[in-house]
Amino acid sequence: MKRKVAKIIEILGIGLTEIVIDLDTSLGTFNSIEWSKSENKVWLHMFHEDDIQISFDFDDLDKIDKSMVYTLLASIAYN
Repeated sequence: MKRKVAKIIEILGIGLTEIVIDLDTSLGTFNSIEWSKSENKVWLHMFHEDDIQISFDFDDLDKIDKSMVYTLLASIAYN
């Protein structure tokens, strides 16, 4: 599923590797998603006040959250 999500990020980003979008998961609301080709990772970022950023590896999400993220991105990309 990570490859599919990375491909959608490339499509939506039009050359950029990060999309600013609110993604609701069981862990909380992430504010952006990033594809790091060099690391072969998809990172979800949460931004808080005082310039605090929390990053979370897509691979560590449970199946339901992965599916929710993919479905949301796919619905934007293919509409």
